Amino acid sequence: MARKIDSEKAMTLPTVAILAGGLGTRLGDLARDRPKPMIEIAGKPFLAHVIDSFVECGFLNFVLLVGHRAEVIEQWFGDGRLIGASVQYSRETEPLGTGGAVREAASLLGEHFIVTYGDILRRFHYDQFAENAENRLAVYPYQTGSTSIRSGNTEVNEDGRVTRFVKDGGLRYVDAGFASVTAAALRMLPREGPCSFESTVYPQLAATGQLSAEIVDFDFFDIGNPADLARTRAALEEH
Repeated sequence: MARKIDSEKAMTLPTVAILAGGLGTRLGDLARDRPKPMIEIAGKPFLAHVIDSFVECGFLNFVLLVGHRAEVIEQWFGDGRLIGASVQYSRETEPLGTGGAVREAASLLGEHFIVTYGDILRRFHYDQFAENAENRLAVYPYQTGSTSIRSGNTEVNEDGRVTRFVKDGGLRYVDAGFASVTAAALRMLPREGPCSFESTVYPQLAATGQLSAEIVDFDFFDIGNPADLARTRAALEEH
């Protein structure tokens, strides 16, 4: 259920950058003619469900980081007016990875912004998570065998700081696919070429004590592989 968000507070919320340029290779023919986030579920693209979850929390401004079949996304969302938001685009001309995609969009993002993914839907109080301009990562406790993720990648101390971020590191928590980021953190990325935001920025922020954590629950949906897509479609089409 949508919460009533104060209009003045909504105006102060940061821009949301959504990574939506992936090829969706694990989905095979299901994503052959469209970007993965544009797979239709419950009558509209999955990406529309993702954006709706932010609009319900008062977010007004979005930058879609597009690449593969970018025109499909751009034609459906336009400038965002039909979904009650402002939508801009940063289009890759060649695959740059998550880090390169965010880096190329920097001029559209401001001094503080949100980074998330077009193939993950998670609902929590995004507006409260983002109200302070700091580097902050949403994480959830790793559960063996509960998802296709092989192990936890994040360690959090008693003070709520991320102390380690290592892919497949066997750690207690998993990156939940949602982060609050300051523009200064982008200086950790290489100036050009493909790179990974997760492998470059988060480990450096953790190592220097500049990344806090919010522990969220396990309730989320994604469409990264056929099994997860089927589970997500069943759940969303029930409502």
